[in-house]
Amino acid sequence: MSLALNNKFVVANPNTCIGCATCMAACYESAYERGKLAVPRLIVTRTFSGTVPNICRQCDDAPCANVCPVGALEFGKDSILVHEELCIGCKMCTLVCPFGAIRPEAELMPSVDYITQPKYNLGIESEVGAKSIAVKCDLCVGREDGPACVEVCPTEALSFENNNNAIDDTAKRSLEVYIKERAKFL
Repeated sequence: MSLALNNKFVVANPNTCIGCATCMAACYESAYERGKLAVPRLIVTRTFSGTVPNICRQCDDAPCANVCPVGALEFGKDSILVHEELCIGCKMCTLVCPFGAIRPEAELMPSVDYITQPKYNLGIESEVGAKSIAVKCDLCVGREDGPACVEVCPTEALSFENNNNAIDDTAKRSLEVYIKERAKFL
């Protein structure tokens, strides 16, 4: 498998990841501070061979952006941009993402009074009365220090790669191993 390096992305090294989920907490906080839906954009995945965060690969051909009917996901200069406010919750992007890095999450709707209507449980990804929107890594756009997950990782299992610096062989091998492991479960 060849890896195109036109877009910026976060690489996770499964050999050093300890599964502490510190990256998820930092991602949640970053999203909240930037006015996005306050949920992590990456999920620590546990397999028989180890743990590693599942993060959007910012694909050069991005099936998610190609299939989005309203342009909520679009090709940016060096990443796949997310416009949560445009998302209609069709979930097409979640179906076509080969890595399972996009998922639907519930957002409060102003037309629903959640205090008087306790039947709504926002712990569920998609539910009647809650607006479903696509959530994926946006590389913490607008955050001065770059992706929060990379900054807080205690084992430096995460690294931020962009088209100005070449991905090192160890990270490339780790990414290829993860892709092969993930393919076993798809």
